[in-house]
Amino acid sequence: MKKNQKTNKTTDQRKLKGEATREKLVIEAIRLFGQNGYKATNTRALAEAAKCNLGLITFHFGGKQGLYEAAIKRVKDRLIELLTPSVNKLESLANGDIEGKELFQLLANEINALAIKFIGLEQIAGHSLFLLQNIYEKNSHNISGYRDVFSPLIASIEVIINKATNNINPSRARLSAFMLINTTLGFLRDYPIFFPENETSNIKQPSIDNLVELLSHHLMAEYKNYFQFKMDNLE
Repeated sequence: MKKNQKTNKTTDQRKLKGEATREKLVIEAIRLFGQNGYKATNTRALAEAAKCNLGLITFHFGGKQGLYEAAIKRVKDRLIELLTPSVNKLESLANGDIEGKELFQLLANEINALAIKFIGLEQIAGHSLFLLQNIYEKNSHNISGYRDVFSPLIASIEVIINKATNNINPSRARLSAFMLINTTLGFLRDYPIFFPENETSNIKQPSIDNLVELLSHHLMAEYKNYFQFKMDNLE
């Protein structure tokens, strides 16, 4: 093997090793920042978790804040990737011809499908917990990050609720949209905290179905008088 070929091979190996180390650091940052918060997580703990030299945090990220920002970007990108198809589907429903209770049922179906995807995504509990943890610390980067991720979904649900009820109560629709998503995804996010002996992935699909059905039934009940009024006037 020629000298330049050996040099290229060595360079490639170092690059791959560096990328692997960087990846480990981001993964462990999501986990530890999510569990303990930014302030209580030090660089030594991050390096030990990733099984790497402490100086590599500075080398790859410039320090703790840089690693934190890389973790934020990773979490945002993955969650947005997960949520975007549902946002697009809901926007399509909002622009379609379906109305009333049938539209509510289609909304429930999509939330149910989203919940199943949410729970199936690797480390998703750590992702959303990581975002929430740092909101409690009043970290401005993370507050905007959480909004960037979930606001489009909540806004699209709000539009559907308003359409299904002919804009009977717009302010109520926004709150209902927030509570529907916050309760559904919050349940899946927090499950391992209250039931640590079980992994999130062990939550069976019927449990998710029942949760979404319960929330949807409550949502329908909020507008029961509107639907009854509409049915009475159709008779």
